[in-house]
Amino acid sequence: MRALRVLQEQRESIRARVQGEVARALGEGLDGAAAPAHQAMDEEWRRSLARPNALEPACSAGCSYCCHVHADATVPEVLAVAEHLARTRRPEALAALRARLSEQALRVERLSDEERWAAKIPCALLDEGGRCSIYEARPLRCRAFHSCSVDECRDAFAGREGALVVTVPLLERAVDAVEEGYDRALGEAGLSAEGYRLEIALLLLLEDPGALARWRAGEPAFARARAGASADEA
Repeated sequence: MRALRVLQEQRESIRARVQGEVARALGEGLDGAAAPAHQAMDEEWRRSLARPNALEPACSAGCSYCCHVHADATVPEVLAVAEHLARTRRPEALAALRARLSEQALRVERLSDEERWAAKIPCALLDEGGRCSIYEARPLRCRAFHSCSVDECRDAFAGREGALVVTVPLLERAVDAVEEGYDRALGEAGLSAEGYRLEIALLLLLEDPGALARWRAGEPAFARARAGASADEA
């Protein structure tokens, strides 16, 4: 019971810390609101790797089996990705990315996670080597996912029955607490923590920067990026 209580206290500590840091960031504006949660998630990864004799995630650059399903992101996280791209890409590269995202949206927006996984359609934000081109700004859901076995991920991707992705339990609890703190801070600020499909939401924001103001005003500016969006929304 004492061990369980310690775990619960650790989770609450992480949640409260992240909630407070995100709330302070939101006080400065929507820009950078996701950064404290992203930093907290990365810190929990470092703590996990530093534990002696602990399970370790086997994730590495270019290992992108998990990047063949829909990635969910909140609007502040989509904004973080858009701002990262504006800082790091030339106008012609951004135009090419918008075209790629537009083509990708037509391919994947009607697909469930299972259908996209079966079709083996990679994220449009991967580079030619299978590396995440927005790694520094990737959303919490992307940061949270991990596996302790590349072989199991490879087998699952290949469709082998019974392939089991093994994760780190303590890290799972920590990242859940980070996400909970982030979501609560958004809710307290009167903002939705709804997750949208990253590729489509990013396309909408890049094509129409005014979508952000409409979303803040309560309009369904990113409705097309919802999972299972209707034909009218798309």
